[in-house]
Amino acid sequence: MFLASLQKLEYLNLSYAGFYGRIPRQLNNLSKLEYLDPSSDFGLGYITSNDLDWVSKLSALKFLHMSFVGLSKAEDWFCSINMLPSLQSLGLRNCELQHIFSSSQANFTSLRFLDIGFNSISSIPPWIYNLSQLEHIDLSSNDFSKSYLSMAIFENNRRLAYFDVSQNLMQGEFPKNLSSLCKLQVVRLYGNNFNGNITSILGGALGCVQSKWKIFEVFNNDFSGDLPNQFGDFKELELLDLSGNSFSGFLPVNLVELSSLRNLHLANNKLSGTIPESIGRLSNLKELHFAQNLLYGVVGELHFENLRNLTSLDISSNKLILNVSSAWVPPFQARDIDLSDCKVGPEFPRWLQTQRNITTLSMSNASISGGITNWLYNISSNIEYLDISSNMLRGQVPRDIGDKMPRLRVLRLWGNNLTGGIPSSLCKLNRLTRINLSNNRLSGRLPRCWGALQDLWVFAFGDNQLNGQIPKSLCYLQQLFVLSLKRNGFTGEIPICLSNLPMMILDLSDNEFTGRLPPFGKHPRPLAVINLEKNHFVGGIPPQFCRLRNLCFLSLAQNNISGPIPNCIDGFSSMVDSAYFAGFPNMNGLNFMVNTKGTSQIYGDVLSYYFSVDLSANMLDGQIPTEFTRLLELQNLNLSRNNLSGHIPSNIGD
Repeated sequence: MFLASLQKLEYLNLSYAGFYGRIPRQLNNLSKLEYLDPSSDFGLGYITSNDLDWVSKLSALKFLHMSFVGLSKAEDWFCSINMLPSLQSLGLRNCELQHIFSSSQANFTSLRFLDIGFNSISSIPPWIYNLSQLEHIDLSSNDFSKSYLSMAIFENNRRLAYFDVSQNLMQGEFPKNLSSLCKLQVVRLYGNNFNGNITSILGGALGCVQSKWKIFEVFNNDFSGDLPNQFGDFKELELLDLSGNSFSGFLPVNLVELSSLRNLHLANNKLSGTIPESIGRLSNLKELHFAQNLLYGVVGELHFENLRNLTSLDISSNKLILNVSSAWVPPFQARDIDLSDCKVGPEFPRWLQTQRNITTLSMSNASISGGITNWLYNISSNIEYLDISSNMLRGQVPRDIGDKMPRLRVLRLWGNNLTGGIPSSLCKLNRLTRINLSNNRLSGRLPRCWGALQDLWVFAFGDNQLNGQIPKSLCYLQQLFVLSLKRNGFTGEIPICLSNLPMMILDLSDNEFTGRLPPFGKHPRPLAVINLEKNHFVGGIPPQFCRLRNLCFLSLAQNNISGPIPNCIDGFSSMVDSAYFAGFPNMNGLNFMVNTKGTSQIYGDVLSYYFSVDLSANMLDGQIPTEFTRLLELQNLNLSRNNLSGHIPSNIGD
């Protein structure tokens, strides 16, 4: 290790050099070293140290950063670093640290920069509260779920400019009144369970001549109450993210005074009232997100008048009406636009023709009727996500859609009045992950060319007028999680090769399928939902079904299935104990019809909470297996209209 011989060395930066292995202890010979940075990156290399005793010998060290260095075995790390009285900057981000240190005294009292984020430390080390020179504190992404934040951390650090305790699931009220911290610029509290009123954090009259706050992120907490008027005092604020809380009341009128604001995120709250037209004067705004609130009223051209830099607009899931003239040309070029659940129609908005940089366009349930305009596909070469589902669109899916939208990853056109066939050019979209064209009037056969879509995990064409057989090319889709072809006119046998796929949701109900049930169960964990009801299947229930440990919903009703019910039915582990249930992904607009007691109920995402077995209206015989009584999570069991005999198990009440 030639570096250890450079005894006059003062500066050593080996960060992101791609080294592997253990840090040599001989570095302790560098007694004059003031700056040491062997930070790694899991993508470039992985280095470790089983102890930091060698660090304690570097008494002149002022700067020590070891981010992404594996220190899980270095139980003495704090004791060693505590021997560095001149230390001013310490970075131990993502070092696999787990231990709690009871020492309340730190000898490095000149520390100004501290980053121990992305570790597994279970409580805030008490020595942090006694450091008075700190300017930068990053404790993010640890495990402080049982910790409460003390005001002492702010009272002792008047120089604080950066504070981050995000993603720790911390509890209780956040300490009050940060307005006296005159150098504070960045406050990140997101991903916790802090509660109370945000006004108490901002304090009353500012203790400083002018606030220097630039970033304030508190999304995904439990804050409530009205949005305070104090935000008008934060003239230099660039990012304000209050989304995912329980804020209520109206939008503060003085938000317009935040002239430096670039990102305004207020989504997922309970805000009501109208959006002030003065929002349109925030000329530096890049991202405007008001989704999932209780906002109402008209949004017009004045709301966007000076938003020249806007790249992301999301006002979805409110009761808003977008009312602009047909000749309106927006001042911005947006990349992401979400107007879902707003009243945008009846015409397809012409101003979208001016947007040349769109990658995400969502206008589901936007009261749009008429045909899909040709110019949409002329501006669509960059689109990756297109959702115009649940409208009243007519016409056909363009035959050349695969050529017009080569970057498409998500295509959602379900719930319209589209007709015609399924274009084979869809098979050219080799980046596609989700396609949902359900609930239309599409007809004809499915193309046979799907094998190239190796990233596809949702394939949904239910509730149409399609026919023919299932293409065997679907068997090549090794990422396929969801296959829904319900309520069509498909015929023939289900390809046995589908049982080789690690699917989680399979719905082929209400078709004309024949033959035997495929032996699903080769992949024992994934399948959570199987709906094959209302077909013409024959033969028995394959015993492989009993290996489906994640199954929560099974319907084979209204077929011609015969033979006994397998006595291994308690292999459905999730129905025995829901702790075994691994869940399944978002339903993405899919739903299931569940028949119980003569009634039919549509289930969407909540199906993951409903455990059901329906084998009714078949030709099953023999006794009811006693193994059914072990399915303690079962909420719906329908064995009616079969040829079952014998006794009902006496402990069915379990």
